[in-house]
Amino acid sequence: MNIFIPIETTHREMLYKTFFCHFLAKKGFKCFLGSKHNINYLINNESDFLYLDKGYHLIQSDKLYKKIKKNNGTIVSLDEEGAIDFVDGSTLQKRYSKNLFKNSATTFMWGVEQYNLVKKNFYNSNKVFITGHPRFELLKSNYHFLYKREAKEINERFGKFNLINTNMGFGNNILGDEFVIRNYKERYKKIKNIIKSDKAKLDLMVGFALKLAESSNRNIIFRPHPEENQNYYKKVFKDHRNIHVVYEGSVFPWILASEFLVHPDCTTAIECLISGKMPLSLMPKNINQDFVTHLPLKASTCFDSSDDLVSFILNEKVEKTVKNKLKTINRFFSVELDSNESIAQILLDLSIEKRIFPKKLSFKTRTGLKLKLIKSFIFPVRFSNELSKQKLSGLDLDKIQLISKRIKKNQKDFDNIKIKKLNEFLYSFSSND
Repeated sequence: MNIFIPIETTHREMLYKTFFCHFLAKKGFKCFLGSKHNINYLINNESDFLYLDKGYHLIQSDKLYKKIKKNNGTIVSLDEEGAIDFVDGSTLQKRYSKNLFKNSATTFMWGVEQYNLVKKNFYNSNKVFITGHPRFELLKSNYHFLYKREAKEINERFGKFNLINTNMGFGNNILGDEFVIRNYKERYKKIKNIIKSDKAKLDLMVGFALKLAESSNRNIIFRPHPEENQNYYKKVFKDHRNIHVVYEGSVFPWILASEFLVHPDCTTAIECLISGKMPLSLMPKNINQDFVTHLPLKASTCFDSSDDLVSFILNEKVEKTVKNKLKTINRFFSVELDSNESIAQILLDLSIEKRIFPKKLSFKTRTGLKLKLIKSFIFPVRFSNELSKQKLSGLDLDKIQLISKRIKKNQKDFDNIKIKKLNEFLYSFSSND
């Protein structure tokens, strides 16, 4: 049961996908985790495999699905962006389109709300399952051991601090506004308005950070979205020693280590809430609600004034409504389910149905990967742009093995899982049982 698992944004995906690969390998799968470029190489050269799709995009996904099916691959959908959307649900309708359900042998939905929103697009409802998502499964208290070491190291570096997470990838993109318009205009008809909305959030969050920094000596960690231009923030905050623009590792250790998490309308609010902490949202008062993702706001204590939020933080008020907020988001995130177990069992059943069994990569593929790996030692991997480079930073064997060591220390069932580097940004996970 070979399963190909692409990874696009290391800091968001690597920890949970490394854990999920351990989990699947224990069940008998051979997992191949790597960059989209590497996974595409496997798709083009192998046959009879499962492909764990991370999100449908018109045209690009259709071309990819055609290649997969040509080599008798089976498409399984587990969307990375399966809950957060604008108020009209337009993004999810596109990601969970009729084309997706027609091509996917199985689709995993984050929650009942999304299921109901797109069910008119189903090709076969018996192949659609509400499971939640492994990314959020690992935020629950019984998995906090995965993050405690990093959280402790963060506190040793910065002491008590407030965390600001942003999501202005459209308004402050590392490749600029023209790239955003060119790249996203087919997916978002009002992309220029979305950029304008993002820039309003940008101005408010920067102003808030400066005001908080001037009101307190406490450190502020400003963590941009992976698509954002970090240098913009570094330039704006260069005269404030207690503001640190940092984009390192998974966001979750930073959430655990922080006193407060502040965001506009970012998915990290959900992560914060599931961890047991109350997130704080700051949004412009008159922002166009059509371009706001409202679910993170439902998970948060909300503000539209920098002054009010600064006062709240300095007075260290604590909201005790986490349980009630969790009930609100459960219909979107299925936090009461065990996502890893649910998805793994369905994948096992699908593998038996499709007669997909574990097998070695072909001699041609293995030889090609060895040559690519040798070449990477001589000539560093070249990226198409700075955005791609930024997203894949940190996807290396040492960090994966560090995560694996921590997993095995607390989960003895995974002691026999073997990890192998096949190429730069491509790794296999298998059980020795």
